[in-house]
Amino acid sequence: MSAVPDLVLELLSGPELPARQWPLGGGLVLGRSADCALVLPDPGVSRRHAAFEAAGGQLYLRDLGSRAGSFVNDRPVEAARPAAITEHDRIRIGPWRFRVRRSEAPAARSLPGAVSAGSVTQIATPLLAAERRLELLVEFAATTSAVDDAALITRHLADFARRGTNARNSTVWVGVEDGWILAAAQPEGVAAPPLPPEMLDAARAGGVVQADVALPGESATRALLAVALRVDEEVRALLLVELATPDRRQRADAAEFAHALARLAGLTLGNFERRDIERRHQRLAADLEQARDVQRRILPVQQGLAAGTRYALHVHPGRLVAGDLVDVFAVDERRCAVILGDVAGAGVGAGFLMASVQAYLHAELLETGDPATAARRCNRYVSRVGGGRFATAWIGIVDSAVRRIRYVDAGHGLGTRITARGGSRPLGGRGSIPLGIDSGAAFEAEELDLDHGERVVLYSDGVAEIRSPAGTAFAPDALAHSLTLGGHPEADVAAVMAELARFAGGALPSDDASILAFDLPVGGD
Repeated sequence: MSAVPDLVLELLSGPELPARQWPLGGGLVLGRSADCALVLPDPGVSRRHAAFEAAGGQLYLRDLGSRAGSFVNDRPVEAARPAAITEHDRIRIGPWRFRVRRSEAPAARSLPGAVSAGSVTQIATPLLAAERRLELLVEFAATTSAVDDAALITRHLADFARRGTNARNSTVWVGVEDGWILAAAQPEGVAAPPLPPEMLDAARAGGVVQADVALPGESATRALLAVALRVDEEVRALLLVELATPDRRQRADAAEFAHALARLAGLTLGNFERRDIERRHQRLAADLEQARDVQRRILPVQQGLAAGTRYALHVHPGRLVAGDLVDVFAVDERRCAVILGDVAGAGVGAGFLMASVQAYLHAELLETGDPATAARRCNRYVSRVGGGRFATAWIGIVDSAVRRIRYVDAGHGLGTRITARGGSRPLGGRGSIPLGIDSGAAFEAEELDLDHGERVVLYSDGVAEIRSPAGTAFAPDALAHSLTLGGHPEADVAAVMAELARFAGGALPSDDASILAFDLPVGGD
């Protein structure tokens, strides 16, 4: 075992122990057992909890399989992988916190706050310096608590670091994709020392790193301290302090302050980011609610009579903004347009494309009254603006005078024909590809005649694919059963939605779920 004679373990906080420091040159075993060199009498400490070991001139802390774990600079030590220990590292075991420092520095001790000299009170200088650093930490916390600017927080960090360490200068470096950039410096405009790569790597590993760096063209070395600023364990920035003098005591005190300040700055920056995320979420929620309100406004009323066609519909958005498109409107006195479709994907992008596709088809059918022409033109539009998305759609024109439907099924395929006796069968037909896949695709209209008492029910895949707790899909069997309970469009929609909720065990569909039923009543019955 190679000795490391100049390092000691110093108690920082925790229950009182018989001593305040322990030499680490020959190793040290910590635990609850009386056989340990450093006995830590607490139920949260294992009998043989951890041990300091030296090898090759390097000191290590090994966790001996403890239940609660050992921590170096608040990072857990893996049982099979000892952690390298250097000066200024902090060790946490149970309720105790320790610091590793050089034995030449004055030992930590309780200092009197003041001694009386007649009518004059003299404050002990070390305690005065410690109180000043504590005041700076409190002042930093108060100054930055309500700051909503990350750049300003880093400027405050550089300023307080210089004031609290009596440094020649202090700089804050922020990580970017291709390296590190200088984000703040105190004094402002100072010719900051370069960021030594070896200090960067060591600081990222944890703790305070110190180095005496010789710069090109300079005879004297610069005494530097570096400590990483972490937000939720992620290194976001690096605080670099150049000390005015290389005094060991000053260096130790400066390292203590820089470490505490960096941890406080990390908490401050984390709170700022959480507030910023919360504000963004609030703005996004407001925007989404406005988008949903627009979608509600462009939907037709839930039931009605349009150019002799009686209909009912229901739209359940799986998210705040729906990707299903549903429309019913009169083209003229005897013809009614009926549309039900689904934009691929979910969320805001699908919702916006849905609104534009619905508006496009609405305008085309009003102008041409031809579902094939409307599908062809809308297909070119979606191919151009959809960004790789596509939409399925059933596009129909119902002629109440001759009880005939001309329609295009653009990849939708989800429709049922209900007979007057309550039987059901798929609409069938040749079908076409979805809108937006091939800008040059051809679309041909198909026809079907609707007998008296027959109804057509269209639905989206959010209805067809919802699963029962046993994993069974709602369509076709459960859907067909629910449609036997109807008798007219409004009853069909109500029966399907009620059966859907029962079938899924009361859970709402996670996808958009839409249903539209229509028929041609005789004499407006």
